[in-house]
Amino acid sequence: MKHAVAAEWVKLTTLRSPKWSFAVYLGLMVALACVYGTLSGEKTLTAPGFDPVGLGLSAVPLGAIVLVVMGILAVTGEYASGSIRTSLLAVPDRARFYYAKVGLVSLAGGVLAVAGVVPAFLIVQYGIGEHAAPAAAATVGHVLGAVLYTALLVAFSMGVATLLRSGAATLSLLLPLFFMLSTILSNVPVVGEAARFLPDVAGARVLSGAEPEGALGPWTGLGVLALWTAGAVGAGRWATVRRDV
Repeated sequence: MKHAVAAEWVKLTTLRSPKWSFAVYLGLMVALACVYGTLSGEKTLTAPGFDPVGLGLSAVPLGAIVLVVMGILAVTGEYASGSIRTSLLAVPDRARFYYAKVGLVSLAGGVLAVAGVVPAFLIVQYGIGEHAAPAAAATVGHVLGAVLYTALLVAFSMGVATLLRSGAATLSLLLPLFFMLSTILSNVPVVGEAARFLPDVAGARVLSGAEPEGALGPWTGLGVLALWTAGAVGAGRWATVRRDV
């Protein structure tokens, strides 16, 4: 496993797209935090039910998309170029190859999330001054949950990408789901309650410090996302081991 991880690390640190993803992610998180921290009006900050934790983590879903794209391309790029054959010759154990890739890229996403989420949250709290979230264990928990949310979304997306083996198909499925479809379905009376169990909606509960509505709280929602991720990663493993390249 050590050699498989080392090989994936070389790919991650030498290809151009991951480097751009890192820079874009960190720049986007800081830029959005500056906007949220400076442009939130007094009316918003003093409104009943104002959630400083939620405001501080508002940039997380959009920033996570950048890392999701990075994870998808890390999988599908090898299929598109044909280099997957060389990779499997170097690491014949397909399960080991797959877990090394998903584990390393997801871990890199989590480390980047720490570098993006924590400064962004602090920038927003500094910007809103006296309305900032209390320095309490619950607040720290939401920030750490946001990091875990990002890493889980990356792993989930990589599992789906392994099943589809196409960057265009995976992006066409997941980006509308994360950006529009989940939010729309959550507000439809008939299916709204069920839609709250979709991976991105459930996991995003940890991004809010407000009192939870419905069946899912911050950590149960993150647990639902973890189950979706385990299912997607397991399906990706099956596809890697069972299908021909």
